Amino acid sequence: MRVIIFGATGKTGQYAVRSALDTGHETTAFGRSVDRLNAESGLTLSRGDVFDAEVVADAVAGHDAAIVCLGSTSLKDRTTLTRGTEHILGAVDRHSVGRLVVVSAAGVGESWAQIPMSSKLMFKTMLRNVFADHQAQEEVVRASAANWTIVRAAVLSDKLQRRAVTASNAGKTSRIHRSALAGLLVDQLDDSTYSRQAITVTS
Repeated sequence: MRVIIFGATGKTGQYAVRSALDTGHETTAFGRSVDRLNAESGLTLSRGDVFDAEVVADAVAGHDAAIVCLGSTSLKDRTTLTRGTEHILGAVDRHSVGRLVVVSAAGVGESWAQIPMSSKLMFKTMLRNVFADHQAQEEVVRASAANWTIVRAAVLSDKLQRRAVTASNAGKTSRIHRSALAGLLVDQLDDSTYSRQAITVTS
């Protein structure tokens, strides 16, 4: 499968690129600074900005699937996730891409009841703009005709030892290692279990 990964130079995006390559997918890494990634067999580097709809559309052409790992640019940013995803959705529709997997945050929508009080406090204060952007991002994904899955990730960690993943819209969340999240994102490319659904994941 040919997959394009947006936000490929971010912490989660880099793990997603590695996971996609390791599982045999022809992988395109899209981002403004993809030149930081090492060239290797099976990997195409596509330099661009998700705010440029035509550049995004050109990059998406010829792919079977897309993974969206976009991150906010600052704590004041309320638009990057939503606007970037809107442009990706437009490209996915234009080029009839068969699968779309989007990273969101545990706590968005009905998953609010699943997160700990510490996360709720952060989302109401320091991370309120990021949280609002994730909410808007999910709304545009849900309104699309794409074959999407939204993956709501628990608090992300690069140090957590436990890599097993629990996917549930009922259980409580704690943390999840970025590599474990990335593996689950790539697994969704060939798995229709959560097609046009949002699922919360934690370790």
